[in-house]
Amino acid sequence: MTSSSLETRSQGAVAEWPALAAARARQAGEPGWALEQRRRAAENAARLPFPDRSLELWRRTDFGSLSLGEMQPFAPGTRARNVDDLPAAVLERLAGEAGHLGLVVQRNSEVVLEQTHPALERQGVILCSMERALREHADKLEGRLGALIETGHDRFTALHHAARAGGAFVWVPDGVEAELPIQLLQWLDGPGLATTPGTVIVLGRGARATVVEELLSASAEGASFHDGGTEVFVGEDAKLVYAHLQDWGRNVYHYSNQRAQVARGAELQWIQTVLGSRMTKTNSYFDLAGPGAQVYVHGFMFGDRRQHFDLHTLQRHRVDHTTSDLLIKCALKDRARSVYQGLIQVAEGAQRTDAYQANRNLLLSETARADSIPGLEILANDVRCTHGATIGSVDPEQMYYLMSRGLPPNEAQRLIVEGFFVPVLDRIPLESVRDQLRGIIQHKIG
Repeated sequence: MTSSSLETRSQGAVAEWPALAAARARQAGEPGWALEQRRRAAENAARLPFPDRSLELWRRTDFGSLSLGEMQPFAPGTRARNVDDLPAAVLERLAGEAGHLGLVVQRNSEVVLEQTHPALERQGVILCSMERALREHADKLEGRLGALIETGHDRFTALHHAARAGGAFVWVPDGVEAELPIQLLQWLDGPGLATTPGTVIVLGRGARATVVEELLSASAEGASFHDGGTEVFVGEDAKLVYAHLQDWGRNVYHYSNQRAQVARGAELQWIQTVLGSRMTKTNSYFDLAGPGAQVYVHGFMFGDRRQHFDLHTLQRHRVDHTTSDLLIKCALKDRARSVYQGLIQVAEGAQRTDAYQANRNLLLSETARADSIPGLEILANDVRCTHGATIGSVDPEQMYYLMSRGLPPNEAQRLIVEGFFVPVLDRIPLESVRDQLRGIIQHKIG
């Protein structure tokens, strides 16, 4: 199927989403500037077609088999009095660490639990749902919510802005080093659901924080759709460690935009994993907006069966003396497919830029496929920018060496794949999350 079928089967019901969302937002007390932002986004959503293969960034990915008209966009979630009321799979993911971190949990389209640890409250850290943030902290969100993710990027993005529901707000004041990590969890109960959360993370001058955002669900019969957005602002001389971990059930179509703006002297450590979903299309863009800004991106994807993962990254060096370093690894088996398209962009006058981009792909079956399209766009003459990509299979000599020491083939392959992913796994800040990801890798290998 093509996106024209998506257009045909998604008209009508989807056109009503923005109006329904605006009515809900007014009832929740959303400020006028946010309602106006929704209105402009709704105009774009009505004007733009759904993206199709005629667009370069969609040439290898097609959501034509998705029927948005059959989705329920604002499914409620069961409110949780405490952590014990959360779904068992979420409790397993937290692995007893809920008392040692700040926590926001979204279930379907609603935030059902907000748990700001007393240690974070004493530091002035704000952690809450986006709905509450727009009522109580609108001054901190104005000029930030929707500032980095372009409303007219495509129709899915416009729909996200117009029909936004759920999401979280994280605010770390100037000079504060958050004592505990912050975890944002999103859970889907079943099929036929559409979610559109918007999250904003802000670190003030000289602040420090670790934020982990996880997307989870069980596999189900019948499709669901996630249309999310995360905007990150790292202030001058601040440092943020951020992990975006996607492990949806096999029925979920995932579309998301992540944007990060990194100020003078600031550092962003970005970890991104893609393991679940039926089909994923993610755009992760990084703006190095001040001299001395540094961005380090480490990610991996592991697909099996007929999973399709598409990741687009943009390292945008706007000013002089900035550094970015990106490494994306991908392992594929069965008939899975990955698409990685990356661009290093150096603006005119952004001298002394140091940028690196690498994509490494490991094929575990002859029917798996990886497409890698790295690129450079350089308008300055005193820079160091390199990129590279590799696609290969498991080294027979490595397999022979491990099997000759008594390991069965699956165990030998597991060790090789885990070793392939170690540079990313070691950077994930929560031990329980690292253990969960290792378990998923083992399960995928079989």
